[in-house]
Amino acid sequence: MPVIRIEVPEGTPQETKRRLREGVKQAVLDTLAPKETKYDYVAVREVFAEIGDGVPLVVVDLRPGREAERKKALTDAISTLLKVELNVDASDVYVLYRENPAENHYCGGEPLAEWVPAAPLK
Repeated sequence: MPVIRIEVPEGTPQETKRRLREGVKQAVLDTLAPKETKYDYVAVREVFAEIGDGVPLVVVDLRPGREAERKKALTDAISTLLKVELNVDASDVYVLYRENPAENHYCGGEPLAEWVPAAPLK
């Protein structure tokens, strides 16, 4: 159950933000958490900044356990999506992974279980 926040420059068209959100949700399923679909939270928000000077910033909050290869695959997929949608070079994309114990993640008032991979990365 990753929670992902993507910051893009002010004035980014609504349709572009929708495609980014849906594209990142698919990238999560393809790379980071192939078994989770209902609880992949992705939000895109506008901030006052310029490409390469603070944006795009992508923050991924998740439970510990994902291998470095999964995180790299998600980072690459997000960078590719940002190139397509905003013409952003990968060198201007900053992705921050923050891992917090499952006991610090709640849904429906209950803490989440430890993360366990469903399948190997493709």
